[in-house]
Amino acid sequence: MTIDAAATQSFSHSGRLRNVLPLAVKNALLSIITLTLYRFWARTSIRRRVWSRARVMGDSFEYTGTGFDLFRGFLISLPCFFLPAIFVFYIAPFVMEPVVAVWLTLGFYLVAVPLIAAARFWMRRYQLSRTRWRGIRLGLAGSGWSFAFASWGWSVLQGLTLGWYTPIARMNRARMLWENARFGDQPFEFVSDPEGDAKGLWWPFALGWFGPLLAWISAWAVSLMAAALIAGSAPKLLTQIQQPATAGAIGVAAIILVLLLSLVFWLLFWAPYRAAAMNKIASLIRLDGARFQLHAKTWSLFGVTLLGWVIVILSLGLLAPLAGLLQVRYVMNRLELIGTPAFADIGQNIVEGPRAGESFADAFDLDLGVGMI
Repeated sequence: MTIDAAATQSFSHSGRLRNVLPLAVKNALLSIITLTLYRFWARTSIRRRVWSRARVMGDSFEYTGTGFDLFRGFLISLPCFFLPAIFVFYIAPFVMEPVVAVWLTLGFYLVAVPLIAAARFWMRRYQLSRTRWRGIRLGLAGSGWSFAFASWGWSVLQGLTLGWYTPIARMNRARMLWENARFGDQPFEFVSDPEGDAKGLWWPFALGWFGPLLAWISAWAVSLMAAALIAGSAPKLLTQIQQPATAGAIGVAAIILVLLLSLVFWLLFWAPYRAAAMNKIASLIRLDGARFQLHAKTWSLFGVTLLGWVIVILSLGLLAPLAGLLQVRYVMNRLELIGTPAFADIGQNIVEGPRAGESFADAFDLDLGVGMI
């Protein structure tokens, strides 16, 4: 098809924290009362709320999943993951020899690496199969285990290169997911950049790779500057702080402050790479010749990420869907579709969706309870 360069359609998301906060609080309370059993229906209600506020070309998305789907997926994963995990971490250390228990734990972690990748694939497949736009269902073909073993190999390369293979691994994972994605019977494409899919990611990644050291140095620099300002503007206060009765407490508070600042700076130093990778992945996706474009920026992404973490930490994870909403809204309000696919020629999806929910993904909470992150 011929693409009109001027035909640019912007995605949008009209959701606000006030739209989701009452529902998130109700879900959190019901989950506590039911000893987390209600979380499957809580996720469903949040997703329907979030999906319905995402729009493109005048039409909103629709989420058709059910809480029972997710609960059934949990029942499938219960004997395969949850019960073995309980044994490995809570029973084995007390009933087995220490050396055997340690080796068992290490083995469990080795299995968990590909399992997390498979869980991500199954989660995406379920969510796409329960997502409709203009009545057309999305889907994901392929094998979760194939994705898991490929991802495991890329993880090994990441370890052998001390993390420097990460940009290539991230693009490889994105390619495998998007090449199997479908909108109706129309497959998505993930085109190759002639200069390399990871072009433009190396310098931002280098900043993130050195981020822990830079964050620690920056945190101490800011703390020392603050102490110097206090000493210069309020010398009497500094004298009181140095008294033995308060010096210990002030020292602990200073260490906590440095750690918190280190985490904030760490998020900041990773933000350029995260924004660049998100933009790069979006630019390589095609649907019937139309392409996508994302305008993620370092500072805005850092702000959304930091606010999300603050919400998760202060609410002890109970209001994590609010952080998920921030991420979904951030992406949707910066995403564009350049060109117009021939929607009238696209038929219904022929890829059969899973009957059960996300299974192992529930164990790792890969989407903050919101989905499609």
